Amino acid sequence: MRVIIITHHYLDNNSGGSFASRAYINAFSEIADSCMLMYPDNGVPISNFIHQKCILKGVRDKRSNIQKVIDIYRGRIHRYSNVLIPQIKDYNPDIVVFDNCITTAGMIKKIKRPGLKIITIHHNYEFEYYKGTKPFIGWRIPFLYYLKDAESTAVLKSDLNLTLTDEDANSLQIHYDPQKTRKIIKLGSFESVSISKSSNKIINKDQILRSELCFVVTGALGAYQTEVSVIPFLENEYPELLKIFPESKLIIAGSSPSTKMINTCAKYPSISLIPNPENMQEVIALSDVYICPICVGGGLKLRIMDGLKSGLPVLTHTVSARGYSEFMDANCLFVYESKDTFRACLENMITERKKGNLNTETIRSLYNSIFSFESGVGRLKEILLQNGMI
Repeated sequence: MRVIIITHHYLDNNSGGSFASRAYINAFSEIADSCMLMYPDNGVPISNFIHQKCILKGVRDKRSNIQKVIDIYRGRIHRYSNVLIPQIKDYNPDIVVFDNCITTAGMIKKIKRPGLKIITIHHNYEFEYYKGTKPFIGWRIPFLYYLKDAESTAVLKSDLNLTLTDEDANSLQIHYDPQKTRKIIKLGSFESVSISKSSNKIINKDQILRSELCFVVTGALGAYQTEVSVIPFLENEYPELLKIFPESKLIIAGSSPSTKMINTCAKYPSISLIPNPENMQEVIALSDVYICPICVGGGLKLRIMDGLKSGLPVLTHTVSARGYSEFMDANCLFVYESKDTFRACLENMITERKKGNLNTETIRSLYNSIFSFESGVGRLKEILLQNGMI
């Protein structure tokens, strides 16, 4: 099986999309006899992130910013328009994998031929995702128009569509394939490499009762989605937390905090703001409970995985809970929707900790069974087998 993968994510980045892309690329590389990757080349080596079996073909985007905007109005929303078809002819793959529907724009109909299988990995239902971002108004309308066309074509013309969550699969089905004629299957997310099973930190099950309980929120602290979620959380839900745990601490850690984020955190003596930490997992390991207050956008919020990986119980807004149903069923992920339900969510977690039901190693074990690289490779291989692709 020869596979070529096309991604639009910068693979040296720490964003959720880049994290997921590295995992999918490495999983296909693990399974395939030969695998080639076409990726955006920004001059930063990516070989340390990608499976050694994968052939790397970086593509530089030499267009000026003005030309990029002009191209968006012409329907060119990625850099591969002139290079993909020649590369496919040279490599002669059995399967073409588009990592995100953006890379499919204008391509699927051109490369479709007998015997060639096309797989599109949908990181989100894109229209829902862009509700939680703030695209520049100068190119927002044409970009979203061509994005919707690409997403629709990908769903209807791909031999197989893979998603991160059941919710995304359902949204794509409802909006583009209500007759359910296409294969849309949840693959989920997972680690991009095998992770150590060694323990980072053992949390005392009674620690929830201590006055020095520590909570943690992480993310890209200058991003629109983070700012419009975390700041309202601090203004509305966080005072409720302090009523129950007045001696508790909150760590907020992440990249490039905005001035508004810095000023809001400064209002609370109990908050420690850690900008651009070198090792996020070490920061999370200092804490006892992970909070994800992101209340906009779609898709899987991968930052929650960092909390579960450390064996921490999670408090999360309902928008961020999708894709984590197994942890909700196991009573280690607790969901709220507003200030009124946040207190009940927090008290529910306290009750479970008092009972000794939130065990660090149990959470980690469940995490590894779902999100380890090995489990992801196993799921992908099973899906490919069931659909006659290997």
